[in-house]
Amino acid sequence: MRVLANRANWATKVAVALVLAAAPALALGQSASAAPAPGLDPGATADAWAAGRAAYGAGATEHQAIVAYWTPERMRAAQPAEESPAYRQAVKRYVDSGQAAPQSVDRGARLTVPPAAGALGVPNNGPVPAALNPNFASNHPTARTSGKVFFTLNGGNFVCSATVINSEGQDTVWTAGHCTHSGGAAGALATNWAFVPAFDDDLANQRPFGTWTAARLIPAPAWQASGNFNEDMAVAIMNTLNGRHIVTQLGGQGLDVNRGLNVAINAFGYPQEAPFDGGNLMRCSGASQPEFPGATQTIRIPCDMTRGSSGGGWLLNWDGNFGYLYGVNSRIDRIVSPTIMISPFFDNTALNLYNQTRNL
Repeated sequence: MRVLANRANWATKVAVALVLAAAPALALGQSASAAPAPGLDPGATADAWAAGRAAYGAGATEHQAIVAYWTPERMRAAQPAEESPAYRQAVKRYVDSGQAAPQSVDRGARLTVPPAAGALGVPNNGPVPAALNPNFASNHPTARTSGKVFFTLNGGNFVCSATVINSEGQDTVWTAGHCTHSGGAAGALATNWAFVPAFDDDLANQRPFGTWTAARLIPAPAWQASGNFNEDMAVAIMNTLNGRHIVTQLGGQGLDVNRGLNVAINAFGYPQEAPFDGGNLMRCSGASQPEFPGATQTIRIPCDMTRGSSGGGWLLNWDGNFGYLYGVNSRIDRIVSPTIMISPFFDNTALNLYNQTRNL
């Protein structure tokens, strides 16, 4: 379903500052086609295929099946990913295993990927309001590179949040690992995986830039292997939509790693539980610090976003339009009236995940 694009102009469009880590980066413009594509094909369920054939006929594609499956009614009924039994089991395993204690940070290498404005450019919207709900127009760069995720896991329908990130392949969306896979060797892969940029239930058209489906889901290794929240991050490689790559059309946020544990962060997501309703992109701002005193692989910020915001992007050096992804919403301190949002620290795990997926 994916269409390969000419990426020869990548080096002239962006400059990537990269220090090699233990896993070497692919050279700019290098094709990954010689090796099997990493990750897993999320596919469509039987219910989705039935919906697609009912809407588009016997020749419906997998993309059409997933789009048809996500009716407004199913989208409204989908629950936060944190409601899934798999997520709760992953939290219990994480605490019981002792992984939720201070651990050494895997860091040292640096990677800075600049954002890309995409075909829609950067509109002049004036100052960005410093409010919990920024009330961005759908064409705002932060709004259109953020979005709501809908997926099926172990028979239930769930929601998360995600962010479009610039890369050579022009097809990458980053989210939390638990928004793609239930975690652990016996865990299940999400299906019917759809991303709706700039989702807004206040609009007549809640999907102003359409519904994009995933060709591959690539959770960080320790999340897929054991549900380790220290690596609760994942990349979705998106199919093209109407022949266009998602970054080429909408732009993409940048990415940074190993910048430090104490930085200024703007976090975005679609919290679904009271006092929020999951219909609008929300924003928290704050200074990050280690989740625990001393060295740690998770960092936190003050934030009252509720469940449903999982996977939303933490942007470093956000200028009101673009910034650098430096974390994803992973956990909150409590279900009712949360005050803290927690992310895996973007160390060499994020670096290696980017290098693995940058050309796909």
